[in-house]
Amino acid sequence: AEGRGREEGDTSASSTPSASWRFTIRERRYCVPKDFQHPGGQGWMRQHTGKDISHLFPSGTDGGVDGEGCGKSAVHFHSSAAVRLLERFHRLEKEQSESGDAEGSEVDKKDGAGSKVEVVNGVSIDLCKPLVFQVGKLRENYQEWVHKPELGKPRFFRSEFCEQLSKTKWWVVPLVWIPVSIYLVFLSLWRCEGLVGTGDGLGSVINKRGNLAAILLICFVFGTLFWSLVEYAVHRFMFHVDTSSYWCNTLHFMFHGCHHKFPMDDMRLVMPPAGALPIVLMVYAVEYLFFGAYLAPVVLAGTLTGYMVYDMIHYHCHFSEFTNRIEWLRQIRSSHMDHHYRDFTKGFGISTPTWDFVLSTQRSKASLL
Repeated sequence: AEGRGREEGDTSASSTPSASWRFTIRERRYCVPKDFQHPGGQGWMRQHTGKDISHLFPSGTDGGVDGEGCGKSAVHFHSSAAVRLLERFHRLEKEQSESGDAEGSEVDKKDGAGSKVEVVNGVSIDLCKPLVFQVGKLRENYQEWVHKPELGKPRFFRSEFCEQLSKTKWWVVPLVWIPVSIYLVFLSLWRCEGLVGTGDGLGSVINKRGNLAAILLICFVFGTLFWSLVEYAVHRFMFHVDTSSYWCNTLHFMFHGCHHKFPMDDMRLVMPPAGALPIVLMVYAVEYLFFGAYLAPVVLAGTLTGYMVYDMIHYHCHFSEFTNRIEWLRQIRSSHMDHHYRDFTKGFGISTPTWDFVLSTQRSKASLL
């Protein structure tokens, strides 16, 4: 049971009984908000609400047990991270029962999910305060801390201007990059048209417009496929680099660590265009080196198209129900949830698992969270 909190800057999980899913696990009652985004989809919550689900949470096991299925899978896995997050909802219901207040007391709303101050080897992190310039002081303990997921949408910066810049709606990605991709295709077309019929270099291949269209299409498709390698390499070797110094921790948290610590924060899931731009420029430099000024733009257009598909799949893995209705998307979602909640050293590919299989970083067993 993993998901997101209710309000920005609030890492609690307060709820009211009238708007909650209720479960029992080994005679312990849990009250989970109905706006809670379960990684496996709301179907799991609807199917098991009001029931004893002890069989889905084997004691002392970070693995799977045979149980009721949802969809095609008959096996349900919960990680230790899921169990840790679920316990917060148990404490909340216990406090509400003791207070007798159906709406929850003011203390419930603020502290129902436990303390917002985390202490890691004597270093305190206040989740109610801007986080970016706190996390660096964790030093060598940062990696352990950042890979223990939490609920909620934290604040990053004191400055409201910087805070808003750190957020991105999912639809901003296609809104920005689709026009750029179209421009790049026409840029290559415009540059190459002057070569049609010439006998020098690339012009000897593009001897008529039909050949030009085919070459541009092949380059575009290559760029789209090339994205899968870029995606894997950036995710594994840049976003999951092992950091321990103050500024390296800080930068890592801003670019990717925040997504692992708060995986259901929908405003910090897709990459802001300003943050993606340096990576885009680096990729273009490589493509320019191999394809030159005439074809590099259309190759980059293909790469950007692959990137947009990746970011949309990534977003919907976290927040859309339809990914459970299509088998290959369900498998992608399951693998990505494993990456977040079970083993962050596996499953770096999101849009395709190809490079995980080639480089032996695929998850060790199938599961559905």
